[in-house]
Amino acid sequence: MQKSIRLNQYCYISIIFACYFFISCENGEKHSQSIKYISYVELVNRLTDLKSLSVLPEEGEKSEMWSSYDRKSRVDSITGEFIDWSANNDGLSPQYIRKEGNNEVLAEMDGPGAIVRIWSASPKKGKVYIYIDGNEKPILSESFIDYFKPTVPAFAFPNLVYETNAKGFNNYVPITYQKSCKIVAEPGWGQYFHFNYITFKPKTKIEPFNANLTETGLKALASVDDFFGKKLGQNPNDGNLDKIIKEVSINSGVKTTVYEFEDSGAIGSLKVRVKNVPKEREDEILRKTILEISWDDENEPSVWSPLGDFFGSAPGCNEYKTLPMGMTKNWMYSYWYMPFKNGAKIKLHNLSDIPITVTMEIGKEELKGDIDNLGRFHAKWHRDLEPVDEERWPDWLMLKTNGSGRFLGASLSVWNPKGGSNTKAKEGHYWWGEGDEKFFVDGETFPSTFGTGTEDYFGYAWCNPSLFNQAFHSQTIDSDNMGHQAVNRWQVIDNIPFQKTFDGYMEKYFANDWPTQYAMVVYWYLDAEGKDPIKATPTDEVYGFEIPYKVFRKPDVLEAENLNITSNSGGWATIDAFAHESLYKSVSGHKILFWTAQRNKKNILETEFTSQRTGLFEVYANIIKQPEGGKFNIQINGKRMRTINFQSSDSTYATEIIKIGKIKLNKGIQSIQFKTANNHKFPQKMWIDYFEFRGK
Repeated sequence: MQKSIRLNQYCYISIIFACYFFISCENGEKHSQSIKYISYVELVNRLTDLKSLSVLPEEGEKSEMWSSYDRKSRVDSITGEFIDWSANNDGLSPQYIRKEGNNEVLAEMDGPGAIVRIWSASPKKGKVYIYIDGNEKPILSESFIDYFKPTVPAFAFPNLVYETNAKGFNNYVPITYQKSCKIVAEPGWGQYFHFNYITFKPKTKIEPFNANLTETGLKALASVDDFFGKKLGQNPNDGNLDKIIKEVSINSGVKTTVYEFEDSGAIGSLKVRVKNVPKEREDEILRKTILEISWDDENEPSVWSPLGDFFGSAPGCNEYKTLPMGMTKNWMYSYWYMPFKNGAKIKLHNLSDIPITVTMEIGKEELKGDIDNLGRFHAKWHRDLEPVDEERWPDWLMLKTNGSGRFLGASLSVWNPKGGSNTKAKEGHYWWGEGDEKFFVDGETFPSTFGTGTEDYFGYAWCNPSLFNQAFHSQTIDSDNMGHQAVNRWQVIDNIPFQKTFDGYMEKYFANDWPTQYAMVVYWYLDAEGKDPIKATPTDEVYGFEIPYKVFRKPDVLEAENLNITSNSGGWATIDAFAHESLYKSVSGHKILFWTAQRNKKNILETEFTSQRTGLFEVYANIIKQPEGGKFNIQINGKRMRTINFQSSDSTYATEIIKIGKIKLNKGIQSIQFKTANNHKFPQKMWIDYFEFRGK
């Protein structure tokens, strides 16, 4: 009897243990299923994966940025008041979180996550340390300038790590971490930074970064780098697309359906060519031809944009290639992935006064998986949305949308014929692109992305107007910041996911009537039930809205801003400075050569120019006298000219044309040297508008 009881007890205990084991195993299996593993190769592949961007974000997924923005800008935690919201001392006021000894903490992130973009305008030799997962030894310990050079094996990819033609330093090599990341800089690291980083949903397991990457990691980076270097303009997801080619003729004022899908699917490529347009009317036709795309029988199109603007550059057709968008001799192309559930309609509206012929190639793919988990592609062109409250000046609204989705970037067309200013824009701002981007996600009171300048967002620096195109950004028009500029930035691996709301702003310091006028296309994914509030722009406001302005230019002179600076042993020198706006009627081209001499330096500035003439010339200089002006000696081809006093007798700024001597020139390269004439007062400033060589 006792044995039987004992056996029953053993059986009972065994059954309980078995049940416990079964439940534990089942929970363990469920637990393991809830943990998502992301290899380094998989993350690298996201650099070219446009298709997965349409997948709606998971809870906990984020994309944020640490930067050197001016910390005076803040939001009162109690009142919600925006304080010093226009502060613009980016990179000069404390540009760090805190100090640890003499070092500066630039960024701190909780994992699992990855740094996916590093940018700077002026990286120097001071070291920057990246610590991950609480380790005392940094995973990277390099001079900040070397984060943008191939000195580290993981960064030896010139199409992922580079300086643009327009002076911006960029690094798109992902740096992963599981628990945390901390970035610390020693003195002398440089000026200005962005660290864009993404955070994965909780319980994600990420392969950790190592500066000496595995062979598979190096191969993945090499493959992406090769694609960006040799294959931009090709579709990275082209394998399963059925190509449909349609040619339509559209009369003046007519809107026509180019193609209509009645089932489900996705557009994986869209190419357009406009035929037989007179070259002199190309800008107008590409702005007056409106592209509309509607998904799932919606009443308002999700895509509404002038054709040229939609494809990433305006006005006109300006050849460039980036990963998702471009303009070539044969096509304007888009490789954004555009899924739909219940049909799609592609329409073109000809607002011009002449008939046009358009060829369109559409690449369509069958959908697999859950369509309800895919966002709908949106792209909207606008000039000015709702204004902000005065306390939020100078914010300019890019996009405000509700629902779940991903922000993908923007294409900005700027009309700025007058150039810079130092009074109209307030606070001493000298050019149109001073403004920071500010992105508020899911009701944030303070933006999780707060930038350092418009050109910095677009990946370049120092208001340099030079042309460039890389995989994720480009500048396609160069009018020397005095006319049209066209820039774009695509946020692919650094797309910004949102669950409820996205409110994006770009600071715009110059008013429309300066004139500085923006036209922008914003691109994003939004769930099928989300709210897109951007309506179509009235047709009479699409073209010809730019306020005309004619810049004063003195004929047959050597503009000082066209000099080539060959050496400088003094203070800051630039040929891209704008004069005081009160002098615009007497400063040719509004720009000047600006140089500041400094104490205890040699203060010699060497420049050169090319002369197309030979002969004996009297030389005149149009200079700007100002309160902090100094005395400077000038030599042309080694011959001493007249010493010029740039200091005004009062606190005013004024131009003055001065004869500085005679010089014999032979056709070819000439030199002009500037040197301080005294060392008594500092700083000493020199502003020169132009030189005029009068002779035969």
